[in-house]
Amino acid sequence: MIKVTANHYPIIKQNILRAPTFVYSILDQLIEGTVYADTATFQTLLIHTKSGIYFVYGDSTTTEFDRQLAIYLEQSVEQGKRFTLFSYSEQWNTKFEQLVNGQLRKLERYTFTFDKSLYGGKEKQEVSNFEVMPITQHHINNAMEFTCAYYDEYWDSTANFLTNGFGFCLIHKEQIVSEAVSIFKSNDYAEIDIMTDSNYRGQGLASLIATTFINHCLANELKPCWDCDISNTASIYLGTKLGFMGPQKYAIYTKK
Repeated sequence: MIKVTANHYPIIKQNILRAPTFVYSILDQLIEGTVYADTATFQTLLIHTKSGIYFVYGDSTTTEFDRQLAIYLEQSVEQGKRFTLFSYSEQWNTKFEQLVNGQLRKLERYTFTFDKSLYGGKEKQEVSNFEVMPITQHHINNAMEFTCAYYDEYWDSTANFLTNGFGFCLIHKEQIVSEAVSIFKSNDYAEIDIMTDSNYRGQGLASLIATTFINHCLANELKPCWDCDISNTASIYLGTKLGFMGPQKYAIYTKK
């Protein structure tokens, strides 16, 4: 197993057929991460963020990656750190479940493909008594969900998010009631994460803030990405309404 240097990241981007958005964030060097390969041909890859989010790609028979993942899992337990493993392969899933022997919890999720032809939110939408604003440091300081800790985990720092990411919030009486932020972003993709205050749900606010996010993506030649748990029917419904189609199932493994 070899550590891949950043000058080879463009080659890996071209070779990968499908990966989570955070992988492209690392390969575009917008967040910190490490890339390992089995050989100089980069056929099998282990990619992870600094905060402990992992992705494996390629030949599942590569035993070097087994040992490395086992080390990372053991270190995360000892140090009380995050361990979240993404897999798009049933072969890798089977291998993980044999390797970790019940130490990890499996979650199933959908990733969707955005169909611009089905998107009907290009027109500006407004809701009375609510103001849409781009997220700034002030909003992060006053956020309920997407606080500084959130950006430290997914973006390495709030400053990096404000430089390389983006998001929008809905303000009602000086209170943030809904937000849509790029949990991850690369030069080509932006994955949306949405929060709406439970006291304000059912008013179409999630649709409004998501539309604002998508419109920003389209204006900046970014492909919006929508992922959610397979049991999250509300998210599936909203995503489909906004033009996200063709759900493909994948697995996430986390510590129990």
